Amino acid sequence: MTGPMKSIDHPYFGHLEVPSVDETEVIWEGTATLGSSEVEIRLWADPNFGLDTGELDAFATHLTHLPARDTAARAAIREDLQQDRYFIDHHTDELDDAEVIKHLTREANGEPISVDAFTTAMHPVRIGLWHPTGKVEAQVIMDYTIDAAASDELLAVKVTRDGTVASVDWES
Repeated sequence: MTGPMKSIDHPYFGHLEVPSVDETEVIWEGTATLGSSEVEIRLWADPNFGLDTGELDAFATHLTHLPARDTAARAAIREDLQQDRYFIDHHTDELDDAEVIKHLTREANGEPISVDAFTTAMHPVRIGLWHPTGKVEAQVIMDYTIDAAASDELLAVKVTRDGTVASVDWES
């Protein structure tokens, strides 16, 4: 096993090169279908760290197991929303014109929108693969939205190399 390299030919990602500029950049882009969603995938690399086959293999494994990763991410989102409904309440108030919110409100039949229904209605829009950038381990960040056209608010699910959910963060 050799150390990090400036360029690499990887069976999943093809030919990759470390960014030549002095900032973290996207070095590979792709898409995946997850359920009914088309998800953008971006691989980011830091010019100061080179490329590591083991990390890239872990990312490839993550991408080949997306349905399982999605299930784990949704379980973490559900748990997060059960502890704090503010993300749901915010979207119910702000996006009352959006079809998805109208639908969820009708389904709730006068009750607050359930955490389960809201979580199920969310869909992944982006997956960021962060090759080591000085952190202890590479991270995968899966961004979920309730309505990408109506809101830039996301729940970003951070996942460790082995597929464990590390955190769920509200971002915009």
